[in-house]
Order: sequence, then structure tokens, then C-alpha cells
Amino acid sequence: MPKFRKKRPGGGPPPNLGRRPDLHRTARRQARREAFRQQAQSLRSRPRPAVRPASPPRPVMPARPAAPAGKRRLRSQGRVPAHRPASTRPVSRPAVMAAGALALNAALAHPELQSAVQVAQHSLERVQQAAALEDLREETADLDARLNRVVDLLESAREKGYVFQGDMDEQAYQAISAWQSVHTQVQNAITMQASSLQNRLQTLAGPVGQLNAVLSNPALARPRLQQVENQINTLEREALSASSTIREQYADILSTVSALEGRLRQIHWALEQLEQARFSLQTNEDLVMAVRARWDKEGKDDPEGVLYLTNRRLIFERKEKLARKKVLFITVDSELVQEVLIDQPVDSLKEVKAVHKGLFGHQDFLHTAFTAAGLGSVAFHLDGQDSQDWDVLIRKVQRGDIEAERATATGVSLKDLTKPLTQADLLALQNEVNALQDDMMLKPARAELERLEGEVTNLARRLEGLRSRGYVVEKSLEDDVQVLSAQWERIRQNAGQVLEQQTALLAATMQGIQSSLGQLLGMAGNLSAARPLYMQIKSALASAQAQAEAASDTVFAQFDAYDEEVSSLDAHFDWVAWMLDALETATFQLMATESGVVAVEAQWLRPGLEPENGVLFLTDQRLLWEDRVGDFELKFNVPLTQVTGVRTEPEDDEATDIIACALSGDAPVAEARFLLAQPVGEAWVQMLNRARAGDYTQDRTQPVDQAELERIRQAPTECSNCGAPLSAPILRGQTEITCAYCGAVMRF
Repeated sequence: MPKFRKKRPGGGPPPNLGRRPDLHRTARRQARREAFRQQAQSLRSRPRPAVRPASPPRPVMPARPAAPAGKRRLRSQGRVPAHRPASTRPVSRPAVMAAGALALNAALAHPELQSAVQVAQHSLERVQQAAALEDLREETADLDARLNRVVDLLESAREKGYVFQGDMDEQAYQAISAWQSVHTQVQNAITMQASSLQNRLQTLAGPVGQLNAVLSNPALARPRLQQVENQINTLEREALSASSTIREQYADILSTVSALEGRLRQIHWALEQLEQARFSLQTNEDLVMAVRARWDKEGKDDPEGVLYLTNRRLIFERKEKLARKKVLFITVDSELVQEVLIDQPVDSLKEVKAVHKGLFGHQDFLHTAFTAAGLGSVAFHLDGQDSQDWDVLIRKVQRGDIEAERATATGVSLKDLTKPLTQADLLALQNEVNALQDDMMLKPARAELERLEGEVTNLARRLEGLRSRGYVVEKSLEDDVQVLSAQWERIRQNAGQVLEQQTALLAATMQGIQSSLGQLLGMAGNLSAARPLYMQIKSALASAQAQAEAASDTVFAQFDAYDEEVSSLDAHFDWVAWMLDALETATFQLMATESGVVAVEAQWLRPGLEPENGVLFLTDQRLLWEDRVGDFELKFNVPLTQVTGVRTEPEDDEATDIIACALSGDAPVAEARFLLAQPVGEAWVQMLNRARAGDYTQDRTQPVDQAELERIRQAPTECSNCGAPLSAPILRGQTEITCAYCGAVMRF
């Protein structure tokens, strides 16, 4: 762990060998895709739940729904969710050992129990993973690497001349000190809790063995299977609770490190741009910040470049490639145009205003007005930074407050390491360089492109399978698939070109680092003389990591929005398949020309009764709930014409939602409330309202036969036996009516 130029509590750092990959990059990409999702959510009118099914529909369910680990991303569309089922992570060695002893023999199960046993086995494997707490071990090891990288990046920025945001030095010191103080405690807690959970896991051995012995006998196996499922659910809750309690000890440290990483990435990018700029800083002038920007002149050829803010000036330098030669509208030759267009003292700014434009206010503009003749008002369109932050920075510079943010001599410095350079340090540095190779070759981006291509290719096949199973609503799905498939070639080509360009740029940087590393290893016999070069390579590695992350973000930006569209449609197909699976095992059947829309695991919350778990179904004609605890039973079945309103209710648990359906006087109850096992309440409200309006009936691949509609219109309106009026709604595919007064059944 790096030292600091100030006195601080003692205690050695946690051991750390080499640099781990930046897992935070995934979080940044998810945040970017979340922005795409929210924008699409506002534009699209068709509702769509936004989480993928947590697990396959279970033939036998526990009394309470199995809630997902956390609230998923929400997406709106006339389809269903956008999140994938949880991926299967490698099982740790203790979990593997336990798995050998704890396994259900599905091959011996009676055919009636096959599906239930497979689901229980999946739950058993999942709880074994959770009990190992392997995710906490990986997260804490990654925190070690991220703390070191923050220090490397901070020192590198200071060495390159960045003197502001002095609070980062103190924050880095506090984060490392805090981590040193809890590191041993956290590791001990992980070991102790993992051991305790493994012991609890072994208590399942007896019930699992007893269940395996009777799996061929459904009558004997069902109660024991329910017992095992209940024990698994209890243990899984204990594992999640233990994990959450341990993580709370260092959650604030993680938050601080994430914030510092974001600030340092911006700073290194700004320093890199300044190094390439055509102007020079003046004496006692220092860079405050830089951002990609366009001078908004309300024309097609608005100049693009970099906007710089120093403690003295505001400078806009044009920096863009312009085509010199085109063939059939394709640029075959270009040149870099780089020139300073605005160079004004900050004091000459008489007005600064941050403005957010665009349909969703996501476009950041900085409106400025200069006293200089011929310049007047200038609007800059900022790319990637908040215009409000720039408003604040410029005002700090104008007031002189920015000088108070200069870093002092107490900052973090790797040169202040007290221990002498050793052969082990050289080996660790070599490992860091080797570990950086994959990042510099942008292998994660290449892998994502390959995954996306497979997903796009599979969309048409998945839709064809769903149609063959009877999903006939949403006739626009074929067009959606066709459009995405047609767009893929252009997306793939553009992303591939950017990928190769960025890889070539990073290769030159990596070659320099490897050359310096070879020189360093040649000095292994004189470690004192090697120390300056060692520190130089450490700083270069930090900068290279930041460059690789920026390059990776550039590549992902080429297809993130498209990837989100593909993922959303693929997730919707997951939900449709989930619903079709649930319908195939239901005790009821859909009527002729009736189509399922969506289904979800849910409880029917009835006053005075214990909640029972089941599945809530929505079709284009009915709302149904089937009890699936023990013997299946359809307990709620109302036509949509009897649903007079639907709303969500406040729910403390962010992993679940409650919807309340108001019903007419002809319905069996005045209101039906359902606890949904996933956070899809808003989407269900929208889909129910769409179904009530008849939208799904109109949105069919196969229009309803007019003869069927005419048959419904000609249905009897009064009882042929007692003459009482028949007021119950008549649905498509219905062939008989039961009189509510005399019980006579009339076929039509």
C-alpha cells in the first residue's frame, strides 16, 4: 500500500500482488445503457416490464415468492422485461465439495416430479454458491487493486502538472486508512461467516438424502421436497443477510474510490489533450479542466474541438478530422484541423450560464458572453460533462476561489514508499504489465461484439419458436427483428473500425512500456539505480490503464444503444417463454382465439387469509391467478371488462411490487391486490390498461375471425329456462353460459 507524506495510524496494508482488471468499467457501461433505457422508456408507448424472469415457473411453489437479489433496471415497452436471468458464476472450491455431497438425483425422480426436482437442484446449487461468499472475496481483492490504481493515477496527474482538486489527496488517504483499519476484520468476518454457512449447508445432507430415497414415489416425495425447498430458501436468506452485513463495513470506501476514479479519468484525459494542444500555458498558469465541445453556431459546419479552462483563460481549440477526398460519399482521405479559435481571459467573461436542452434535458450547453469586440455571445455544446459543473468552475476561477483547491505537499506519493525496492517488486511489476495486455488489446470489447452478434442472429429463431407455441399478439415483433438484423452489419462494421483504430493507438503505448520493462529487468543487479525507472513504469502503467479504459468506452459507445435494444427484445422473449411454460402446466386452458400476454409469480393478498404463492396471468380477455402451493387451483378468474381500474401501491421491499385492481359489482370481490415477486408493477398497470382497451386484440398476427365475433354478438341475452337477464360478459371462444339465477346452462 502506498505511503503518504503525513503522519497517520500505523498498520500494514493488505497483501496485494499485481493489478486486477477494472471491474468498475462494467458499472460505467451499465450506467450508460441505463441512460439509453430511460430515454427509450419515455419515447415508447407500449408498456414492457423491465426485469427478466428470475427463474423458470415452478410446478410447486413456496408460500412466499422468491424475491430477486435486488431491484433490476426498468424498461417500458409493450412487451416484457429487459434483464437476463442471473448468470452462473464459477463455484468456489468449498461449494464444489459441498455440491458433491448435496445433490438431488433428478434421473431417479418420477416423471411428475422431474421439473420440480430440477428447479430444487438449481436452488441448491445457487445456495451453495451464496454460502461460499466468493463474491465478497473477489470484491475485497478488487478493492485492494482499485485503491492502488487511484494512488497511481493521482501521483501521475500531479507529476504531469495537475495542481487542483487537492481534496482528492485527503480522500485517497482517508480511504486507504479506513480500508487498512477494517481489512483484517472484513477478511475474518468472511472466513467466519463462510464457515458457519457451510456448516448450516451440511444440515441439508439428511433431508436431501431422504428425498433422494423416495423420488420415485410422488406421494412420499412431495412433502419432503417442500421441506427441502423451505430449508434452502431459509439458508439463502441467511447468506444474503451475512453478505450484506459484511459489505456495510466498507461500502463508504467503495463509494469514495468510485468517485475518485471518475474524477481522475477526466483529469488524465484533459492532461493528454493539453499535451497535444497548439497553445502553451503561461507562467503561473495551470489547467483546471478540459472537455470535448462544439461551438454551436446554428449551422452544419460548427467547429468541434476541446474547451480548456485554466486559472487564467478560457480557450477553445478546434480539433477535428475533415475529409479531403470522398468517393461515393465515403471519406478516403482526411486531415486533422487543429487551431485556437477562442483565447480569452476569464475576467473578460461577463456572463456564464449552464443550459440543458434536448427532449430529456440530457444535452449540456454552456452559454457565455465575452466583452471582446467581435466575439459577443458564444454557446458551447459539451460532450460528456455537466454544464452546471463548468458554470461552477468558471465562477470559482473568476472569484479566485480555485486557488484554494491547489494540492499541498501532503499529497499521495509513491516515491515516499519506505521499503527498499526488491526482486519481488520487479516480479510484481512484470505481472502488472502482463495483466494489462488484455485490456490494451481491448479483448473485453471484442468478446462483447461476438456475444452481440450471436444474440442478434438468434432473435428470428427465438421469435419463430414463440409463435409456434401460440404467442399471437404483438404483430410488430417480426418487423422489430428485421430492423435490428438489418442494422447489425453497419453497427458491426463501425464498431470494428473503431476497435482496430483504438487497438493500434494502445499498441504503441504498450510497446514503450514493455521496452522500459526490459531495460528495468536488465538492472536487476543494482536495485538502487533501478528505482527511478521502476517508478516511471509504475506511473506509465497507471496512465496506460486510464487510456485503455477510455478506449474501451469509445468502442462500447459505438454499439451500446443498439445492444440495449437487442437485449430488451431478447429479454422480452424470455418473459414470453416464461408465460408459455406457465400456461402449459396450468390447470386451465385458454379459450379459442384467446392469447396470453404476460405472467408473473405473485401472491394474492386477501384480507384475513394467509398469503399463498402462485402465478398471475394476463390474457387479451382475462386476469387470472392460480394457486400453485401444493395442488394447483385457479382461484381468481375475471374478464377484463370487470376490471374498472388498476394502480400500484407503496412497497417497502424494492425487489417486489404490489398492484391493486378495482373490480365491478359483477366480480367475485370488490378489489384484488397482488404482491408481484419482481419489480414490474408499473409495467403491469400499463399492460392491464392496454388489454382493457382492447389493444392486444387489435395487435394480433392472426386477426380474430369475424364469424367468431358475430357468434358472440348473437349470444343469448336472457335465460331460456327462467327468463332472467344474462349480464355476465361473454368472451371469445366461450360456448356456454350459466344463468346466475337458476343455474341453467345454455350452449350457443
